[in-house]
Amino acid sequence: MDKCFADNGNKCTILRTKNCKGCKFYKTQKQAEESEKKAMNRIESLDTHMRNNIINVYFLGGFR
Repeated sequence: MDKCFADNGNKCTILRTKNCKGCKFYKTQKQAEESEKKAMNRIESLDTHMRNNIINVYFLGGFR
């Protein structure tokens, strides 16, 4: 099993406990990068209003 992207060696950066075997969030570093790229491409494909809403909620911490 390759190392999970969330495994920093001592703990899981996603969950409170480190139990990688069978974890639903398990991804390799490459899979995590591909997933992030896919998500960003999807966001970039949205109209300006929807993109701005996502930016406000997830990157700026609230609604405007």
